[in-house]
Amino acid sequence: MLSKSCRIAVCVASMLCFPLSQAAEEEEKKEAYTFEGMYRLDYWTGITGPLKTQVNNVGLLDLRLNVDGEKAWNWKGGRMLLQAQGTHGNYPNQVQGTVQGIDNAEVEVNTTRIFQAWAEQSMLDDKLSLLFGLFDVNTEFDVTDSSGPLLHPTFGISSEVSQTGLSIFPETALALRAAWNFNEKITLRTALLDAVPGDPDRPRGTNIRLDLNEGTLLISELSYINKANEHDANKVAIGAWRYSGLYDDTLYVDDNGAPIKRANYGLYLLGERTVWRANKEGSRGIDAFLRLGWASPNVNQIDSALGTGLLWRGPFESRPEDKLTFGIAAEHHARKWRVAQAAQNLDVLLAEVAYE
Repeated sequence: MLSKSCRIAVCVASMLCFPLSQAAEEEEKKEAYTFEGMYRLDYWTGITGPLKTQVNNVGLLDLRLNVDGEKAWNWKGGRMLLQAQGTHGNYPNQVQGTVQGIDNAEVEVNTTRIFQAWAEQSMLDDKLSLLFGLFDVNTEFDVTDSSGPLLHPTFGISSEVSQTGLSIFPETALALRAAWNFNEKITLRTALLDAVPGDPDRPRGTNIRLDLNEGTLLISELSYINKANEHDANKVAIGAWRYSGLYDDTLYVDDNGAPIKRANYGLYLLGERTVWRANKEGSRGIDAFLRLGWASPNVNQIDSALGTGLLWRGPFESRPEDKLTFGIAAEHHARKWRVAQAAQNLDVLLAEVAYE
């Protein structure tokens, strides 16, 4: 049994992207500084369920300053990013009550903050790059381009990973990331991060708090990317993550009645591929993606997750930039968590499935 009822929510989304420069694209590439902005506004209501009688909204303003270090300061192989975000809205998923969420721009507390601020250095003929600063893990780990247009949070990063509170939207943590390019197709990435992004006691603004008791997060991904052209999706990756600290077992306690401490770790596997091309250059076609993930069932509510879907680029020849996409996001609840919930006479769901 997936749930006691089927709840259907409908979203109308609008997005305005604006480069804050009037130069042509080719000229912009030559600039040392590139300033970009995007504003997005989503409206949610329900056909059934708690949102049926409501209209809720989620808004996100995103501003980015990219710096080419070599062009700006003759810093060979260097680049920087400064990204700020501001959110507003009246929390549709807090009404809908799903575990995975329904909108990847919704936050628990609306605020404005510095989201990313990092510097990167490439070396050894671009085989190795090192990055340090406030870093969004999902820009390089557990990500597929073909799932990008979907709004559901799990299509950004799988739910079994995001539930652990790693360095992703809306808060990021200090990180040191290394990437090694074996060749043009195979890359190994590893990042070491503060285990708790921001300051839980200060949810507004940008806060950096380093506490040895919180520990660290180590995440690695080995990816293979082989594109026939710039439009193709052809990627396979496997990743693993682990927290250095220990966490409360969701069910078992010791002789003193205190929760037994367990390690928190997981694995994921993802792939995407262009399965059909509508024209020779490949600018129009259909891409498919699949992601599978697993997390320790001892300390997590979600112990496994699946995300899959299709992206149709340019469904109409007269409108080659349009995208039509469909996705399924499913997450399974760990047995220990379900037993603990049942012991407290709380609702127990085996799984949650979303279609977009």
